[in-house]
Amino acid sequence: MEWKGQLKALRNRFLWTRTAAFTLPGVLFEVQPDFVMGARLANRANGRGQFGSLTLRPLDPGILAPSPGGPAILNGSLLGKALDEIALAAGNGQARVGVLVPDGFARVGVFSFETLPANHREAATLIGWRMRENLPFAPEEARISYQTSPAKAGSSDGQIEVVALAIRSSVAVELEHVFEGINRSSSLVLPATIALLPLLPREEQGGQLLVHACASATTLAVVEGQRLRFWRTRDLAGLPIEEMFGQTAAEAARVVASTEDRLKLRLVRTWLCARPPATESWVEDLSQALGRDVEALEPAPEAGGLLTGEDRSLFRRYGAPLAGLVANEH
Repeated sequence: MEWKGQLKALRNRFLWTRTAAFTLPGVLFEVQPDFVMGARLANRANGRGQFGSLTLRPLDPGILAPSPGGPAILNGSLLGKALDEIALAAGNGQARVGVLVPDGFARVGVFSFETLPANHREAATLIGWRMRENLPFAPEEARISYQTSPAKAGSSDGQIEVVALAIRSSVAVELEHVFEGINRSSSLVLPATIALLPLLPREEQGGQLLVHACASATTLAVVEGQRLRFWRTRDLAGLPIEEMFGQTAAEAARVVASTEDRLKLRLVRTWLCARPPATESWVEDLSQALGRDVEALEPAPEAGGLLTGEDRSLFRRYGAPLAGLVANEH
């Protein structure tokens, strides 16, 4: 899939990794404020990865706070214990793992530049300066990851489009320490919604809106073809489920209007990924609120083909970002 190069570019400059090939580690973790999950890739012989095991542990409140300003980990010992249990259950003794983190850990921005310095450090400094108004910390405290692409085909302005991720260095260090505590190091770290993007079908005409509701936060992303055009994460912690849905629907309506007015982009498909499914009627309710069809974004069944019983049920309810990473590797 064409997201492969884009996620590789983000991954290659994000946090710790500097490797060149997009090869998933054999064990993947996801860390969210209310759960941690681990999965082991078992079958790659036919070129299509499949998960051999999947384990989830709920987290008590007050262990993790997905704030970009930090501190992000409020109880490292309890988080480390949960991750250690997940690692033992997932198996596969290799040290390096992939990690999906809450969207709230990072700031994501989409920018246009006439030129960018060839030096990655200088380019990251310039991008950080552009992101400064959206950062709850000084740009020099950020670890910047970015991916560049030419402007949309047919445009004549010659600008360079940049998708940038920023995470506060102190938050990155907190994550490093937790994984060092379970004798693991990370070769892939991404916000969870980024991992969902490869599951979206390619649409040649118009754009797509993805609404990802997970762990008391909602992220809305607009994609045109294989280009990310818009990203916003809202923290909805502490709200009852009905109000969370109301806020999510209102935010989605604003994004639809803004996309068609400011970006001049017609949205042809709208997707909802709710983890876990908050209610069985969220897709229908969001469709009614927006006055347009909404489709459920679910993990590809083949990625969980080896799972059975409870593991398969967990994969259907929580595993869409993991399935997106597997799809991205093909």
